[in-house]
Amino acid sequence: MKEYSSIFNHALAPITPGPSSSNTCGPVRIGLVCHQLLGGTPSKAVVEYYSKGAFVTTLYGMRSDLGFINGLLGKEQNDPAFPQAYENAKQAGMEVVFQEVDDLTIGGMETARLRLTAADGNTLTVVGESLGGGAFRLHSIEGCPLDLRGANYELVIALAEPSVSSAKALVEELSSRISGLNDSAFSVGPVCSIGILRAARAFSPELLSELNGRKDILWAREVSPIHPVVTDISRKPPFNSADELVSYCQEHNCSAARAAIDYEMAISGWTEEQVRGYSDMLWDIMRESRDGGFRPDLQFNGIVTPKAAQMKGKIGTGPMPSLGLLDDAIPSALGIMEHSNAAGKIVCVPTGGSSGILPGLLLSAAERMGSTEVELHEALMAAGIIGVLMMVDGNEFAGGTHGCQAEIACGAAMSAAGLVQLMGGTPKQACDAASMCLQSFLGLICDPVAGLVQVPCLARNIAGVSVAAASAQSVCAGFDVVIPLDEMSRIMVQVGGQISKELGMCCNGCCLTPTGTRLAKEQWK
Repeated sequence: MKEYSSIFNHALAPITPGPSSSNTCGPVRIGLVCHQLLGGTPSKAVVEYYSKGAFVTTLYGMRSDLGFINGLLGKEQNDPAFPQAYENAKQAGMEVVFQEVDDLTIGGMETARLRLTAADGNTLTVVGESLGGGAFRLHSIEGCPLDLRGANYELVIALAEPSVSSAKALVEELSSRISGLNDSAFSVGPVCSIGILRAARAFSPELLSELNGRKDILWAREVSPIHPVVTDISRKPPFNSADELVSYCQEHNCSAARAAIDYEMAISGWTEEQVRGYSDMLWDIMRESRDGGFRPDLQFNGIVTPKAAQMKGKIGTGPMPSLGLLDDAIPSALGIMEHSNAAGKIVCVPTGGSSGILPGLLLSAAERMGSTEVELHEALMAAGIIGVLMMVDGNEFAGGTHGCQAEIACGAAMSAAGLVQLMGGTPKQACDAASMCLQSFLGLICDPVAGLVQVPCLARNIAGVSVAAASAQSVCAGFDVVIPLDEMSRIMVQVGGQISKELGMCCNGCCLTPTGTRLAKEQWK
């Protein structure tokens, strides 16, 4: 089944408490799916992570532990009680254990194995991976290989017999009875078989009741979609690459924003009014996150202290020459990231680690230019479609998999395209400005000191704003970036694979300095 990326699922998403979409939101979603598969909150949960993976340094600093617990409690990432996860687990009677293991080598470096025990004594073992930008994937249930990503309504059925023929027969039987399926699959493990049916609409309660009453079935559960846009294989996008975007705009004599709106309507089935409403909601959250970052009483744990509030209004004053738009955009981007580090709600564009760049730049530009809300909406949609079109060859905006270039570079590229749209530039200029950002940040490694989204992440958001602004203005003024965006997107993924292969996961540069090492030791204490 071919699943096309959605702007609101993958590029302008997720909406989550900070500081990291892959480390905060991804674990919540894995835990929430496990909650649905188990049929409720477990009495005990053992969360295992690879001793050479990313969670070794990020589990606590980036609040992944809180994410797993909240999901297992049946709470989504924006539940107001997110920070009180341990207290809530205790009240719910759920014992939680986190531990390193040496045998969890499946998937990427942000993979966990959850061993769950229900109140009635039944057990469930699930392996899930956070892919980046809030996306996730379940690799197996009870040892049965599968691919579950939360973009469909998914009917998951566990058969008592570990038999290919039994699983195949069940899936074929149900596929003949249920209309409108996206697809189906089955697999066999050491103790049972798993069948999965995916659809764009919920399955009937009567079907679930029937399946759970059958003697050959251990259990049947419906997993609800995690993302706002539900996959429907009957829907196709009008284009699927940057080159096709430019051609589409030429053919229809329209802007990149118009093409982006058309794309999202085609993928989601939403009306234009619904697309606009969701966009406006995202802008409301981004404005609130900027305001939160400028609060003089803002505090968060870690190795740095908030600076955005005191920097606001100071850049470009006194002996410092004005940087124009950046006088406002730099403290704005920093403030949003500091709000994120205080577990404030953010929009990941496209990740939590790069969430300050786009709103910091575009809100500042819109205010200086006197732009309307419609123009801001169009700028956001133009940025979003560039994000979607950069999702090639496995790019899920995961810093651990493809380096920080997949976060900061992609965030800057989206922001530059949005600024081009705001300035009245062409679709090709939007793509070229995005390409220039990828060229500028190519090879940037993921390198969080002490497992926190602070050093050098805050500085990189400031740099991302600056590069995005320079790229958009330079291209609109006539600069030739030479290499098309489609080519840069693919080479970025290739370079990212080389980074992870040669240097491993995270902590390869800044965190190895004497200061970085000292701060990491202090943070662990």
